[in-house]
Amino acid sequence: MTSPDSTTILVVDDEANLRLFLGEELAREGYQVFTAANGHEALKLLAEHTVDIAIIDLQMPGLNGLELMAAIEKRVDPPELIMLTAHATLETSIEAMRLGTSDFLLKPYHVEDLLQAIERVMKQRRRKMQQRLAARLLAESLGLTKAPEAAPEEPASPAPVSFGPALTVDLEAMTVTHNNQPISLTPTEFRLLAVLIERPNHPFTFQKLAETIHGQQVDANQARDLLKSHMNRLRRKLGQTPTGQSYINNVHGIGYKFVAE
Repeated sequence: MTSPDSTTILVVDDEANLRLFLGEELAREGYQVFTAANGHEALKLLAEHTVDIAIIDLQMPGLNGLELMAAIEKRVDPPELIMLTAHATLETSIEAMRLGTSDFLLKPYHVEDLLQAIERVMKQRRRKMQQRLAARLLAESLGLTKAPEAAPEEPASPAPVSFGPALTVDLEAMTVTHNNQPISLTPTEFRLLAVLIERPNHPFTFQKLAETIHGQQVDANQARDLLKSHMNRLRRKLGQTPTGQSYINNVHGIGYKFVAE
């Protein structure tokens, strides 16, 4: 059984009533609980505290649940993830699992269901920790570990990039704003945008972009179809430049390019 008093849980949900309810229920069960109203608050808490499980609502303004999960998975020893959603789709479920979600619950749900999910997830976490410990002890016994080295200096975080007066992309926080209004992108859409803005006005092939979002080689003949729906949504969300043009243009027969004015 999980030892609640040694388990720390972060609840991330933009609904204040739900945060308060879950916080009180989990604390009553003996868990140490932190709550966050949005993704940015969650990342700040994770930087300050060790967390075993993050319970994350999928639909949140600004940094949505999938984007937050992607940011969490970049951390060293990230917490286990439980996703809460009232509108699960096959695409979001697959994306959540790819980002490391250990479990997910459909709203509305019973507290008992959540407690059972926490128990399952903590069993997974304990197994992972035991495997890491065993691997470390084996490496030490074989003399494969190195003497501690001075920690390298942290590289400076990339500054937000602006394209004209309207569009700003923050690669570190994984946020995009247009005319100071936040744009909610899926992790796939953000990855596409991040690649395109690496070289503004440079055309990227359909195959290159498709391989970026799938993480594996893609047949050149299928690449365009695999990209189409993602790119159409991304172009629609970004809107137009101050001169009324699309930020992303189709390069006939080749692919797409990001147009920087």
